[in-house]
Amino acid sequence: MLVAPTPGKPLVYWGSPPVKEALEPRQWPGVYRERNEMQALSFKRMHDHGALKTNYGRKTILGPDRHQQRKREQLAQSLEAAHQRVDKQTAALKAPQDKVAESVSTGHGTRLDQRQRALVVVEKACKDAQHNQANLIEHACAIGPPQERADRAFRTQTIMTIRTLLLENALMAFVVALCEHLPSKVSLDCLLRILFERSGTRMETVSQVVYWVNTAGLSLPYRRLLAEVVEGLCAMELRDQGKPMRVSLTDMPP
Repeated sequence: MLVAPTPGKPLVYWGSPPVKEALEPRQWPGVYRERNEMQALSFKRMHDHGALKTNYGRKTILGPDRHQQRKREQLAQSLEAAHQRVDKQTAALKAPQDKVAESVSTGHGTRLDQRQRALVVVEKACKDAQHNQANLIEHACAIGPPQERADRAFRTQTIMTIRTLLLENALMAFVVALCEHLPSKVSLDCLLRILFERSGTRMETVSQVVYWVNTAGLSLPYRRLLAEVVEGLCAMELRDQGKPMRVSLTDMPP
């Protein structure tokens, strides 16, 4: 459909049945722009904590040789058909042999020549079938036992996508567990900005691991929210390699 939000600038958009029922065609471009902006921001967030720019190179995985497997399957089918053809030609060979033997014992002349020529044709077909069978068996032996080969490269983008999805699931599970210890709800985006993206200090002792989160530059509401998050983290009783973790704030306002 052609939609003209401004005179002289026709734009091409399409709308699903729910969109057509809810919005006028002139409103579709604005909905599309909002959706594209939301998607762009979502990808930026994935870039930040998903480390999508990390280069892992190409990972090759050893697996069964599919090309060899395909050849073995094709040869197996051809061998089965060759066995059936040989059996059929061998069975068909008996009738002309019996007729030739009958003509020899009876003393036929012309009939014997005809039956002998027919026998030669059948014998040739039988030999050809046996020869084809022998060639297929030779090819099957030449392929050898099942082998392995390097599978297609495990692409960098695939690794990044899987890593991002795993990290997303881990972060969502962490937020759910953290919200159980918070008096107010906090979103993953907010938690990333006020906690994970902030600088800090780590100190490890014999008995515990201490993290100080820098609050410089945060507004007062965000400082209060971060204080609640820190209390929630301490209430979760997290451990790092068996040592209890304690999170504190530094550069707090008076």
